[in-house]
Amino acid sequence: MVDQSKRMRPVASDPYELVQRVNRRRTEFGRDERPTSITDRIPSIRTLLRRPERVAAFFSQRMVMHLLVVAIIPFALLISKTEVVTLVPDVGSVPVLIADSGTDFTIDVALITDEFSGQGDAPLTESEDLPVPISLVSRNQTLAPVVVPVTVMTDQAYMRNGPGTNYDPITRASSGLALQIIGKYGDWYQVRERVDAPVLWMAGELLSLPENAAATIFDIFDKDLPPPPPPRTGIVRESGLTLRDGPGVDYVAITTLKLNGEVELIEIYQDWYHISVDANTAGWVKSAYIDVTKSVLDRVITADTVSIPDASPELVGFVRESNVNLRLGPDSRHAKVGTAALGQKLDVIGKYKDWVQVALDKKKVWIFKDLLNVTSYVLRRVPTASDFPALPKGPTRNRSGNSGAGYSTSSDVANVALQFVGYGYTWGGTTPKSGFDCSGLMMYAFRQVGVTIPRLAASQYSSSGAIDISWDSMEPGDMMFFKNTSGRRGITHVSMYIGGGKMVHAMTPTYGVQISNVNDSYWVNHFYGAARVKR
Repeated sequence: MVDQSKRMRPVASDPYELVQRVNRRRTEFGRDERPTSITDRIPSIRTLLRRPERVAAFFSQRMVMHLLVVAIIPFALLISKTEVVTLVPDVGSVPVLIADSGTDFTIDVALITDEFSGQGDAPLTESEDLPVPISLVSRNQTLAPVVVPVTVMTDQAYMRNGPGTNYDPITRASSGLALQIIGKYGDWYQVRERVDAPVLWMAGELLSLPENAAATIFDIFDKDLPPPPPPRTGIVRESGLTLRDGPGVDYVAITTLKLNGEVELIEIYQDWYHISVDANTAGWVKSAYIDVTKSVLDRVITADTVSIPDASPELVGFVRESNVNLRLGPDSRHAKVGTAALGQKLDVIGKYKDWVQVALDKKKVWIFKDLLNVTSYVLRRVPTASDFPALPKGPTRNRSGNSGAGYSTSSDVANVALQFVGYGYTWGGTTPKSGFDCSGLMMYAFRQVGVTIPRLAASQYSSSGAIDISWDSMEPGDMMFFKNTSGRRGITHVSMYIGGGKMVHAMTPTYGVQISNVNDSYWVNHFYGAARVKR
């Protein structure tokens, strides 16, 4: 028996032989001991070249189906380029898909951003038909106020540099002087004689205001008011200086003043100063005993002779003009309850701000202080009254039928909207921070005056809180609605009328919030209707 050498290879049936063959197969197909995946089924290029029969095995029935699906994609893209559906480019950077012109089907597709709520009215299309807003063409035309012509009713009407008697009188206006009202603040009106004349302030009671004029005059906001001037002060030069109730030594002494005390000058009469010591004490002192700078003296008016009090006055006043209105409360917006004749004597029983309460036929009525010749001495002797009704909420326009009852308009909401001229446009925007679309601006403006309206333009028009009005009846604060703008159907845009043939609205991403002329043909042709919101 011949022994086999240990260095001889084992026979094929030897286990070592089998292991070697398996390893060669793995090496040939580039596989390892990792779990199989879909890529393991894909043969290498080398294997395909050495064994072509593997190609047919690779292209299985499933693989063929996948290739067919991939081939269909370019064909589908080609079909999408036909006239059936068209992509309208650049509508405020928001694509809009519009069906073929033969149908009425329209789809608005809005880009979703952090500030976009998903609801809102789309911007106008910036085409040749869209007129350029006047706020970008002519600043003077935009800022031109709504002018209401009036006349002065009294010779004792002071024109001041601010809305209140705490402002300095600048000049006196003679009776019958023609003025233009261009703004209001409470019961005070901003006036001028002509366009190039200084703008001053007068109390409404001194002017011949037309019926419901307040509804068309723009409000002046606190931030736009001139700051009250510094007090017209002087310093007491003598200790124990006597304060009297008139400009003379024969008047009754009221109190004495301390050395270096500060007093406010009201007016001058000969060599006496009419001064105010505090809110409840006023009287007269010799001018020689008060140190006053020239700049202060230049601001102090000279007292009229008729304003000098008697040494022992009654608590009465005398009407300065004919047919002076007497009202239910201390404001020209209160109801008129009668008139007083020139020179009529009235018992003074109270005061409140710039108004005096008087007794007439056992009734308590009110008259504006500048229309009553009443001395400061008398007014110091009467209490501040509080027995008067609250102010009415505003001018109400009752129309025929019941549909108009309770509806009113006011320039307050128009003034709110005007603050945002120049702000940016954002589709879906409803705040100054995010920007506005057209209906978002309306909703925000009304919210600032305590009124809630729906979100979209079409809903705002059909709201139960709005009433239809005609083009000729529009007043500041009314909303104007437009149809079929930018290729869309129905009510698609809204603005706010601000008077003078102008409106404010959020237009496009390029223009933002601007002012436009309502009489431009574009707006006239697209006008659908106007509505007044219930207040």
